Amino acid sequence: MTKLLVGLLAFGVAFMPGQCTGPAVGVVDTQRVLNESVKALQYQKQLDDREKQMVADLAAIAPQIGKPELNARRARYLTELGQMKRDFEAQLTQQLNQAAGEIAREDHLRIVLVKAPTWAGGRDITQQVIDRLK
Repeated sequence: MTKLLVGLLAFGVAFMPGQCTGPAVGVVDTQRVLNESVKALQYQKQLDDREKQMVADLAAIAPQIGKPELNARRARYLTELGQMKRDFEAQLTQQLNQAAGEIAREDHLRIVLVKAPTWAGGRDITQQVIDRLK
């Protein structure tokens, strides 16, 4: 009986009004960050511009070089573009993690999750992350 009472007391303390000040879980919609943040859009524009430049270069030199060399150059360009994309993704991931971490500390969140279907709520901090990625 004493153990039951202690258990109920501990359970009650966990749900005291002072303990229920709001969700301690933050949620970030990474797809929205990719679509709306200034930083992500800048990275995407740089990738698009470089790809257009590569296509123009290939079109300009195509009549002057043989097919094997053209294919080799195309492969180098694709490798370069892939590396550029990976670098931008790594930078954006680091910046997103930093922004989410800062917001979590400021708002006293215990954990920040990537948005996915969940059963328990959480506070969406996506807009705050987007605002910091300028």
